[in-house]
Amino acid sequence: VFGESIAIWHSKITKKKKEAIIQGLLSGKIQLIAGARSALFLPFSHLGLIIVDEEHDDSYKSDQKPRLNVKDLSIYMAKQHKIQLILGSATPSISSFHKIPYIRVAKSFFQTSKTITFYDSQTVLSIDIRNKIKRTLEEKKQVIIFLPTRANFKYQVCSSCGKSVECPYCSVSMSLHKNALALKCHYCGYAQQIPQLCPSCKTGIIQNFRIGTAQVEEELKILFPSKNIVRFDRDSITTNTKLKEVLNDFNNEKIDILVGTQMLSKGHDYHNVTLAVVLGIDSVLNMNSYKSREKALSLLIQIAGRSGRKGFGEVIVQTKNKEFFEHYLVHSDYEDFLKDELPFREDLYPPFYKMAKIVFAHTNGIKAQEEMNKYVNILKDLEKIEMVGF
Repeated sequence: VFGESIAIWHSKITKKKKEAIIQGLLSGKIQLIAGARSALFLPFSHLGLIIVDEEHDDSYKSDQKPRLNVKDLSIYMAKQHKIQLILGSATPSISSFHKIPYIRVAKSFFQTSKTITFYDSQTVLSIDIRNKIKRTLEEKKQVIIFLPTRANFKYQVCSSCGKSVECPYCSVSMSLHKNALALKCHYCGYAQQIPQLCPSCKTGIIQNFRIGTAQVEEELKILFPSKNIVRFDRDSITTNTKLKEVLNDFNNEKIDILVGTQMLSKGHDYHNVTLAVVLGIDSVLNMNSYKSREKALSLLIQIAGRSGRKGFGEVIVQTKNKEFFEHYLVHSDYEDFLKDELPFREDLYPPFYKMAKIVFAHTNGIKAQEEMNKYVNILKDLEKIEMVGF
C-alpha cells in the first residue's frame, strides 16, 4: 500500500540498513516507520501521528536501563508536540481506559462465531481436551495451546519439608528443564544439576508442580505421534530467524499444534486455527498483584481471539474460577470489567494513584541494605509519599 515510503525498525536489522532508514527519514523518502520501542527515538522531522498497537502489553515497559514506558512516553510526546496519538487494543489497560477518550470497534472484519467451554479438571490434558484436539486435527484444522509457564515444570517442592528448590541468588523457585538435565532460574539464568533429594532437609523426595510448555509438548507428541507439534516460547524461539520460520510454517499449515506462552497472544492472525486451549490461567489470576484480574482476563481474551479469526472457533478454558471468566467472556464484556474494576482501585492503586518501585543493588548485600535504609528514612519524612513494606 505504502511502497518504499515505509520501513521496519528493530534491534535485529543491520547497521547498514539502520543508516539507510535514518537517511530516508531525514530526506523525507521514508514517511512511515513500523517498529519496536526504539523506533520512537528516531530523528523524525514532521511527525504527525503515533500509533501504539496492543497498548496494554507489558513489553512497552522496560525494566532495564534506560528504564521507561514507551506508551507513556508516546502520550507525553503527543501532548508536548500536539501530535495525534492512537492507542489500539482489544483489551485496553485500565489506566488508558480511565484517562483517554476511546472509540469502540464492535465488529470484526470477517464473520465469526465462537463457543467457549470451561473445564475444572486436575488433569492438564484431560480426556475431553484430548478428544477436542483429535477432532480438530481430523478436520484438518490447527490448534494452539497456551500455558503461562515455560520449561517442564515451574516448581520443585519437597514431599517431606514442603520447601521448594530456590535459586541461591534470586530466592525464587527454579524450573525443571528435562532436555538440559537441569533446574534453571528464569530471572538470572543460573542453572544447577537436578537434585536427587531435597537440598533443605536432605531426605525428602522432590515433586514437580505447575506444568510448563515443554512438558505439554512432550505429552502431545506421545498422544499424536504423526502430527507436527512445535513449542513457541523463549526457550525454543531464540533468534529472529527462528521466530519467522515457526510463524511462516504455522501460517502455511505445516504445524498442526502450537504450544506456547504469552507469545501466542501477540496479535497473530491465522485463519485455520479453530481451537484454542487455555491451561493454567488461574496462576495468572492468583498472582500477588493488584493487576491480577486485569492481566488474567486480558490474556484470556487475547488467546481466545486467535481461534476462529474467520468463521467458527472454539475455546477451551481449564479453570477453577469459571464464574469470573464466564461472566465477562460470555454474559458481559471487557468494557464492563474495566468499569467494575475501577471502584476497587480507587484510593489505593493506579490509575488514581502513582506507584514507583525503587530497587537497590550491589555486589555487597550489606552495602545495598545500608543504602536502602538511608533512603527509607528520607522518604518516610515526606508527607505525600506512602511507603509499602516498611
